[in-house]
Amino acid sequence: MVEDEATTREIITDLLRGEGYQVDSVATAGAASTCLRAIPYELVVADWVLPDGDGVDVADEAAQRGSKTLIVSGRLADLPFGVADRHTLLSKALGHGEVLAAVRRMIGNPAGEP
Repeated sequence: MVEDEATTREIITDLLRGEGYQVDSVATAGAASTCLRAIPYELVVADWVLPDGDGVDVADEAAQRGSKTLIVSGRLADLPFGVADRHTLLSKALGHGEVLAAVRRMIGNPAGEP
């Protein structure tokens, strides 16, 4: 989970962990890139606007490494052309439950869960 807003990051991380997903959580594009070089992730969820970069760049790097990608933003209409062709998009306005639903659609239930 890559999200610079601490409360949102904590809520989504806790929600996913509570459902049994293993989650690493960082606040910056730089920290996300460091994690991506060290760990093969099944899915990367990223905010678009980050303090030191762009969530699309994080998602592009994750996809190049074989991860599925979900960009969550309150400004989806402003994303550059073609992003929707490369990544799954979700509006922050839909709420945290929709993030969980999207994660389930993309990678299924956590390992070991029916």
